[in-house]
Amino acid sequence: METIQHRLKIRVPLALIVAASFGLVPAAAEELVLKDGQKVVGTIVGFENDMFRVETEFGFALIRKDKVETVNFNAGGKDAASKRQPERKKSPGESPAEKPSRPAPPEAASSAAAVKRAPVPPPVISKPVDEPMPASVQEHVDGASYINDSFHFAMFRPLGWKVFENVPKETGSAIVAFGTEDEQTLLFVDRQVWSGTPDVKSDFVEDKLRKTYPEYQKISESRTEIDGRPAIRRVFRGVLDGVEWHGLSVHVAQGNAVFGIVGLTSAETFQFEQAIFNKIFKSFRFLPPPAGPSSSAGLTR
Repeated sequence: METIQHRLKIRVPLALIVAASFGLVPAAAEELVLKDGQKVVGTIVGFENDMFRVETEFGFALIRKDKVETVNFNAGGKDAASKRQPERKKSPGESPAEKPSRPAPPEAASSAAAVKRAPVPPPVISKPVDEPMPASVQEHVDGASYINDSFHFAMFRPLGWKVFENVPKETGSAIVAFGTEDEQTLLFVDRQVWSGTPDVKSDFVEDKLRKTYPEYQKISESRTEIDGRPAIRRVFRGVLDGVEWHGLSVHVAQGNAVFGIVGLTSAETFQFEQAIFNKIFKSFRFLPPPAGPSSSAGLTR
C-alpha cells in the first residue's frame, strides 16, 4: 500500500511525468531540476503566483517554485534539439544552414533571476510575550460556577471554596485563585500570551512552580481534552516549608494564549482532592464575548 508521503511526492503535473518518462526534451534554453530528481527542459516565459510558466513541446506547463531545486540556463538548446531531430538529406550543392536559436523572453529571464536572488525569509518563531493584566478583572460567582467576564471562561467552584483577592497584582500573571478556607487546597488559573501560534506544552507555569517548590518533580505528562480542545495534563509534587505538596495541571490554548489551570494540595489530601481537581478541569469552558454590556452583577478585583 502506498504511503501518504509517497503519494504526495509523485503528485506533479501529468505533462511533466510524461516528458520525464519518455525523455522528451523540448527545444529550449532552460532546464528546471525538480526536488524529486526529475528534469523539465523548456522555455520559461513567465513567473506568476509563485509558479514558473514553461513552454514545452507538449504545450505550456505551470511548475510551482517550491518544487524546483535549481534552474539551469542555456541547457538543452541546439545540441539537445539536434539529438532528437532526424537528419534531413541535403540536396546537391546545398550549404548547411544553422537554425537560429530563439532567445528567452526578457521577462522570463528576469523573473527566474529574481527568484534565485530573492533571500529566503527566516522561519517565524513564536515565543511568550509580556502582556500586562487589565487594571481590574471582572468576575462573578453563580452558585457552584465561577465566571470570569474579563477573560471569558467559566468553571466549577466547589461549595465552601473562597475566591482570593488581589491575585493578579500579587502574581503578575495569575487571573484567579480560589481554595479551601484553611488554604490547604488551592487552584489558580494562569495565562501566557504568545507572539504567534501558542505552544500548549509550554513550561511557563511549570517553571514558576519549579522555582517556588524545592524538590519539584514532574511525575507524569499525558494528552487530554479541555472544552473539546487538545490539552496537556501533568502530575507533579514538591516541598514548601517542609510540607510535601502534590498537584495537577492542564494547559489549553485559546487564540494566541495558553491557559494553565493548576491545582495544589497536601500529600495527605491529594487522593481525595485530585477528584475535585479533575471535576474542575472537565467543567472548564471558554465563553463567547458578550454582544453588549453585561447586566449581571459581579465582583471587580
